[in-house]
Amino acid sequence: MSFLSSTNISANTTPIPAGVRKEDAIALLHDHEFFLLCDPHHLSHTTLPQPPETQKDPSSVAVARKHFKLPDTLKPVVGPTGSVVELYEVIDDLPNPVWSSKVVSREEFVDHEEGMWVRIHSPMGVILETKWSVREKKGDGKLELIEDVLINCSRLVMGIVKGQCENNWPGIHKKIIEKLVTDAEAGKKAATGAAPAE
Repeated sequence: MSFLSSTNISANTTPIPAGVRKEDAIALLHDHEFFLLCDPHHLSHTTLPQPPETQKDPSSVAVARKHFKLPDTLKPVVGPTGSVVELYEVIDDLPNPVWSSKVVSREEFVDHEEGMWVRIHSPMGVILETKWSVREKKGDGKLELIEDVLINCSRLVMGIVKGQCENNWPGIHKKIIEKLVTDAEAGKKAATGAAPAE
């Protein structure tokens, strides 16, 4: 019953400091383990096996696109495990008045040339899609971390889901940026032979 469902689209952008290379920022987004741990509500996660439909050829973009109904605009690249789509079961602690605080979701991760795309299937029919990209800002060429967000769920819980997304994104972006800066500084010190700071 589509009149009970609602969609919300938003975008969150954070500048990436000078000294961070674009390829390093993209590589960090391809690190799913790190990304999962950036969520402030994360309790645990496990890798899930490929479904029967993609088990025979997990590196086939065409097979993955058909089975997982990936957006036509998404241009996947095969991840480090040889699969187009990496699957995870994630348990988050989300205190709220509607459902249990321990929420189990199934998450689909797809790497693309500029970053990563994630689709989250949560209880009560909540589907959250985020496309994470590292791009050069028009005009000055400085790098930005861009998170495009699409929420699809019941109108009854849209306010809660949207509120959690709005509350969480600054902290997640901060953790990503801090890791990029730390890694860039460590790389510079290693290149000059200086000992890393304790």
